[in-house]
Amino acid sequence: MTDESQKKILVKIIEFDPRYAGYFRELNYEWLKKYFDVEPYDRIVLENPVNHIIKMGGVIFFALVDNEVAGTCALMKHAEKKYELAKMAVTDKFQNLGIGRKLVEAAIEKSKQLGADKLILGTSKCLKAANHLYQKMGFDYCGLNEIGPLPYIRETVVMKMDLS
Repeated sequence: MTDESQKKILVKIIEFDPRYAGYFRELNYEWLKKYFDVEPYDRIVLENPVNHIIKMGGVIFFALVDNEVAGTCALMKHAEKKYELAKMAVTDKFQNLGIGRKLVEAAIEKSKQLGADKLILGTSKCLKAANHLYQKMGFDYCGLNEIGPLPYIRETVVMKMDLS
């Protein structure tokens, strides 16, 4: 994909819309099944994101391309000034078009609007493209203590971005 073709794609980032709720689950199951097993905590959050993300003070984003859901991610509230970038997924059809970057940019901007001074995320070493993106966007590796006890069996590394 050339830079020229990337410029032609129009991506619209929107906050949660119930019409697209199923895509949050489907797109995340897609990548989880590709790289890992879907774990019990994944199922809890993905099956009821309104209760486990939005009602807890978080936000869900959708990336739309020609009204088709191309990607999604969530901001999960951890503390008054600390949010987690979580459950980011871009479907295979729309990979390498800058959609992940647009989702991360939206999450960072919203975190700032919500008064966060820290944005954290959990990732895996095997997700090389995602980790490269996170580092380009300003996230740095840090210790597990930044995120607290993890509900996953899969190996997870933590990254953070100071927003203050």
